[in-house]
Amino acid sequence: MKVIRSLWGLVVLALFSCQPGDAQVSDSIIFKDSLGHILSQADLAATTGQVNYEIMNNHPINTAAKQLHEEARVLGQSGQYDESIRKLEAAMDLEPTWAYPVYDLAFTYLLKGDSAKALQFYQKTDELQPKGFFTTKTALYTLEGEKAGKFPSGLYMAYMQIEWTQDANEKFQIARTITDHVPDFAPAWKELANLLDDNTQRLNVIDTGLSKAPDAETQGVLLINKAIILDDSGKKEEAKKILGDLIFSAATTTANVELAKFALKSIAENKQ
Repeated sequence: MKVIRSLWGLVVLALFSCQPGDAQVSDSIIFKDSLGHILSQADLAATTGQVNYEIMNNHPINTAAKQLHEEARVLGQSGQYDESIRKLEAAMDLEPTWAYPVYDLAFTYLLKGDSAKALQFYQKTDELQPKGFFTTKTALYTLEGEKAGKFPSGLYMAYMQIEWTQDANEKFQIARTITDHVPDFAPAWKELANLLDDNTQRLNVIDTGLSKAPDAETQGVLLINKAIILDDSGKKEEAKKILGDLIFSAATTTANVELAKFALKSIAENKQ
């Protein structure tokens, strides 16, 4: 089973392969931790592995704000950043608690080369959605590191090239270059692990990434993929513990909670 994260779309998908089986939904306990937290098969029954960030809003979004946001995205894609910013600011005025235009405003400032403004609006996005919103946690981790001098200036833009290129070899080379030159940057280790085929190598890279004090989003992905590798190598109980602990951790992002549930469900259903 392999989890694949799509960080730039409207959804985060987890794709998996398991034995075709006919797991019955029941109340059997899948995970129980030392604090008495329990996850049963019934708890996981509706888990699909898909997280749509739009459902995080608990109130209808103003139609005019939606329209402004869509127009801003089109303008941004065509490089008309200043016009895009004006539309996003107007959308924010109409819907001040809606994270999406704030997040896109941060990204637009990043594309303009204004990392200070980008950081400001990623921080605002995180305030609005403290349990995670797309790549906000990783953006904050990186840009705050750049500001503090922990990471070199421009690292986040260099890192995003991994997502923007379609060539797997180029992705690998970018990730490897970053880990070579900025070894304390955990997200690059996460990307490198995703690009390797050998599970032993992947596990070593994942453990390296986990040792670099990653942001919550990166840590969750690393742990989920570690659990999947452990399960593939026959260490089912260790894998289940990693996923269960992740699900019940207050620091875990909403997207990673759902992905961890999905992975745990597939491990529980997989007949060995």
